[in-house]
Amino acid sequence: MDVYTVKVYDNANKFLEDLERQIRELEELTKVAGSELEGIKPQLERYKKLQELLKKFGGGGAERGAPIEVTGLQIYIDPSPIVKSEILEEAYKQMVDLLGVLKKVYEVARTVIEEGELGSLKVVVQFKNGVPVKLAVSG
Repeated sequence: MDVYTVKVYDNANKFLEDLERQIRELEELTKVAGSELEGIKPQLERYKKLQELLKKFGGGGAERGAPIEVTGLQIYIDPSPIVKSEILEEAYKQMVDLLGVLKKVYEVARTVIEEGELGSLKVVVQFKNGVPVKLAVSG
């Protein structure tokens, strides 16, 4: 499901500042998620080796139970390293993709606003899943 939101900015420069802030925050979150993902790799490898060894001896390698789901939120109690890794990896990949898109949108918007001398004009921005997709400048 796509999520659409709208923000109104007193001027286009404030929109650019807000977009820069979002990019900085996402860069920081991406670094943290990447570090967590790297930190779990040794534990993940040991866990996978142990599971393979247990399967060899007919133990099957017990996996923890399914998550508890409450109104669409999945809650994992003491998840395995595999589950932790999957959660982090999925989020990390999406954050990197979003970061790339936001940087491209920022460059285009900055160029249009600066070269068009639109910085002091009011803007309405439509976002789709957190990405600016429409920019209406008025003044």
